[in-house]
Amino acid sequence: MFFRKMKRSPAPPTPDELSDIDLEIKKYESLIENAPLKLLEQRERERTTIPAPDDFADRRRERRFYAELSKGQIINEKRYHTRNTVLFVLLAAATVSVCWWIYSSLVRYGIIS
Repeated sequence: MFFRKMKRSPAPPTPDELSDIDLEIKKYESLIENAPLKLLEQRERERTTIPAPDDFADRRRERRFYAELSKGQIINEKRYHTRNTVLFVLLAAATVSVCWWIYSSLVRYGIIS
């Protein structure tokens, strides 16, 4: 009998605790009342918001790429792109020359008048 715990009756809440509980109740009630309006506002905002451009991910990736590169790596990349551009121009000039040679041969042999 000595080892049994005595059951204590809970003490009545203080006025401060009651006011805190009342404030929480009012907060949740207002949250419940305003939830449909907030959902409507959110849907309207989503409907009227312009989506991100299609190339947004590409621009972000390019920004990250240039942020991580050193100056020497950027120079090497520009050199590589320049070399590819020069090769493309040479290829285009060769293609135009061959087309012109074929056209002039067809005119010379009278196939095209």
